[in-house]
Amino acid sequence: MLILLILSAFIFNTNAQEQSFPRFTYGVEWSYTATIHSIWHYNFFSPDGYRVDLKGNEMMYCSNGEAYVNAGYNFNENWNLSLYIGIAGISTLHKAVPVCLRGTYLFGNDPSDDRWFAFAEAGSGLSLKIPPQEIFSCKAGGGYRISLSRNTKIDFLMAVKVSYDHPDITYDDVKIDFNKINRNGMTLTSVSVGMAINI
Repeated sequence: MLILLILSAFIFNTNAQEQSFPRFTYGVEWSYTATIHSIWHYNFFSPDGYRVDLKGNEMMYCSNGEAYVNAGYNFNENWNLSLYIGIAGISTLHKAVPVCLRGTYLFGNDPSDDRWFAFAEAGSGLSLKIPPQEIFSCKAGGGYRISLSRNTKIDFLMAVKVSYDHPDITYDDVKIDFNKINRNGMTLTSVSVGMAINI
């Protein structure tokens, strides 16, 4: 009899904890992004046929926007893992479709409270240019979550993002043919502020 009472209490407590927050989540996110630094390495054949190797870096300021949709899973009151897919501007180069996996840790133990959070993500995607090439990016940041109800949350977030891209190359005012490019890598560092609605 005592064992049945203990098991009943355990099952009731487990069910209460599971019902205190939704397991599956989804949402939308918008961000303003400012690219502040770039590093590049280009290696290609010029229109005259000789090989050119260019390296450099510069401080800069370029404004872009990002928009994402996401779907994820709450492992408990603190940890969430979500898949993000969206569209983003990459400096002055082009737009891209990034796909990222984001892990979020929410401070505090009550999902119905407003609370701080921290996150990190990494992923790949495709640039929207001809021909398309892969991109890679990682992001880390944090923010503050306002709880409107058991399911609906508004997040305000700030992050630092590093992207690796493959821009087109123009040399002596002539666009270099893709088949004549050996390397066209650029690493961009940016900061972003944004907001999200998660359900």
